[in-house]
Amino acid sequence: MFGLLDTALECAGALGDADVEVYGERSTSRRVKVYGGEVEQLTAARRTGLGVRVVRGGAAGYAYTSELSPEGVDVVVRRAFEHAAVGDPDEFVALPEPGGVPADVDPYDARVEGVSDDARVELALAVEAAARAADPRVKTVEDTIYADGEGEVFLASTTGVRGSYRASQCYGFAYVLAEEKGQVETGISFTVGRALPDLDPEACGAEAAARACRLLGARKCPSMKATVVLDPFVAASVIGVLSSALTADAVQKGRSLFAGREGQAVAAAAFSLTDDGRHPDGLDSAPFDGEGTPSRRTPLVAGGVLQGFLYDTYTARKAGRASTGNGLRGSYQALPGVHPTNLLVEGAATPVDEIVTGIERGVLVTDAVGVHSGANPVSGEFSVGISGVLIESGRLTTPVREVTLAGDLLGMLRGVVATGDDARWVPGGSILTPSLVIEGMAIGGT
Repeated sequence: MFGLLDTALECAGALGDADVEVYGERSTSRRVKVYGGEVEQLTAARRTGLGVRVVRGGAAGYAYTSELSPEGVDVVVRRAFEHAAVGDPDEFVALPEPGGVPADVDPYDARVEGVSDDARVELALAVEAAARAADPRVKTVEDTIYADGEGEVFLASTTGVRGSYRASQCYGFAYVLAEEKGQVETGISFTVGRALPDLDPEACGAEAAARACRLLGARKCPSMKATVVLDPFVAASVIGVLSSALTADAVQKGRSLFAGREGQAVAAAAFSLTDDGRHPDGLDSAPFDGEGTPSRRTPLVAGGVLQGFLYDTYTARKAGRASTGNGLRGSYQALPGVHPTNLLVEGAATPVDEIVTGIERGVLVTDAVGVHSGANPVSGEFSVGISGVLIESGRLTTPVREVTLAGDLLGMLRGVVATGDDARWVPGGSILTPSLVIEGMAIGGT
């Protein structure tokens, strides 16, 4: 595809002096959905295209196309120049210069391409079968999905940035409904990797069933102020909200509760959070970001102290800093923007059983509804509905539901007293987190 990118740069050179960047992508994705032991959906999609960014006179223009003929390339380049001509000048707009050697990470596994549709279906059916077999109270496996994909990214610019890489990813998913005495509860699970052999369908199905069945008989608990244990699924939702407030874009727009707190303690010493775009197992790892800046490891919170924020080229120039390699793109159809890569919650790992044993009264939270809508990344205030299991005298006892967890995000971070030994990758972003133990949380029930 570099031939197409070079053609686009040649077309741009004929249109006048400007900095030009061409981003190329080709990818394939596949998805299988089964229900009741039969295939309900089997789809495949391919995407190929170019995006052209032009910076001229301090203004930027962008255009993209999936028409990759010489004529189509010429048209998209001209369109990008036209958009730059009517754009507003901005002193911080610029294309990045070459930023050094790409990170030593290979997010591609060739095994993803050697998988047959029959094998994909077989894995999805195995997830569903495991969920059904795990407990007789599982009445319906509502959604069982296997999906995979691979793609290749190409980047070239007049400033000297040039590179490409391949990436692959796959996952299995189960959404289970369990029923007892007319009460229905739900449970989910994921299994993720770079290729199908990395997945564990039996564990995925069994975990989804267990999460649903564990909540059967749940009821409201008394209101209290107590210790909560956020399991990795719930902890990942909270980290997802925090991550949006840790981007330089949010800080510069006044939309972050962390603005002005760099170098200050914003969490307990037991809590650390890092963005690592070069993690060997990260779902969003890559040698470089969507602008060609090498991926890196960026501490955000270390020992409770705010270390800094995530930057792309634009926000870095605005702050007088260097990009952290977080200028990411959703596809060739989009400009880069500041986003996390792989977020890692780090801390001393304490066995979860020991954590529970040490809690006199609290709640193990296994589900939280509306975390993203119920949490304000500017004020930090939040109120979300939760389900889980009561902890009494060091034992898991009664399942609970229809209760609320409320407070503020900074207070929550400062209340972290331990991290579990059950760290796992949670998709929906790419977050590696264990359970988080937080003291002094307000739980609203009866």
